Amino acid sequence: MSTKSKPREPILQGLVYFPERAPTDSAAKVPAVVQLERQQLDYYSDVLVLTAVSATDPDGPVLAGAKFPVSSVRFPFSFQMYEENLLTSRPGVLDAWASVVDTEDIVLKATICPSDSSDFPCQDNERKKYAQGVAKLISNLPGLQEGEHIRAPASLALQ
Repeated sequence: MSTKSKPREPILQGLVYFPERAPTDSAAKVPAVVQLERQQLDYYSDVLVLTAVSATDPDGPVLAGAKFPVSSVRFPFSFQMYEENLLTSRPGVLDAWASVVDTEDIVLKATICPSDSSDFPCQDNERKKYAQGVAKLISNLPGLQEGEHIRAPASLALQ
């Protein structure tokens, strides 16, 4: 009898970055646009909040989430969410996740909020930076069996 356990697989993954810190392409036809900061970031106390919602209901319930002190994050920030990140204490989340995990895309949102925010993720008027991207469900790739799929990582450009 084997005691090896199945390796833990992430349910969602992605990359959060600042476009103004990304390398620029000098051959690009369109010049890089530097966004004006809405509020100054406080790297010592702000919080990066990651949330996941259904692509068919992006304003619906948050299915999964995580938060990190900005002081502990190095950008670009690569992240993975696991089943532990599902918000199972909220009613209906498990059923909603089960209905979307193998059938549709997931929208991932990244928000930088002040640490004294009353809610996480914070309200639009409080947020300092925001991004959203799609963790796309992909099937019919060479090498995949019929009915198999993979979920692509999301790319989140904070602005």
